[in-house]
Amino acid sequence: MSEANPSGPVSRSGVGVRHRRGRKDRGASLVEFALLAPFLLLILFGLIEFAWLFSQNLDVRHGAREGARLVAVNHPYGPNSPVLSPSDQTDVIVAEICGRMDVASGAAVSLASTGGVGHDATAEITAPANTLTGLLDWAIPASMSLGSEVTIRVEQPATWAGTTDQACP
Repeated sequence: MSEANPSGPVSRSGVGVRHRRGRKDRGASLVEFALLAPFLLLILFGLIEFAWLFSQNLDVRHGAREGARLVAVNHPYGPNSPVLSPSDQTDVIVAEICGRMDVASGAAVSLASTGGVGHDATAEITAPANTLTGLLDWAIPASMSLGSEVTIRVEQPATWAGTTDQACP
């Protein structure tokens, strides 16, 4: 009885025999790869675009949360802050919100508050969705926008009250 050789078939002389592909099989691997490569690249770029859009969405949500918090704590007033007009204070708050977001270009900021302690301060951010690679622009509508609205209870007597709609500078 002969033992099985894990490295493959053995010839009578004891030297391993290599399997040779026929002439017809030489380009089969290349053709198979050429057929599958577009689908693999589509999946890869789809994952990259999804992660990029998800990151932008998180940034918009962060901006709305920060905006509501800034209005609720009466930003920029502290112990040594100068007194600002309501329009200047609005500009400072909007600039601060936009400065804290990575995708601020084209973002619209909407703030609302009555200014009283215990009332609500609301911030809404809307920004256009931008693709990273551009290869899947055909699958993502051009009018797609990302948005988030956050409402927080006002913690301190506020000098700023009202509503405003501004674009990030």
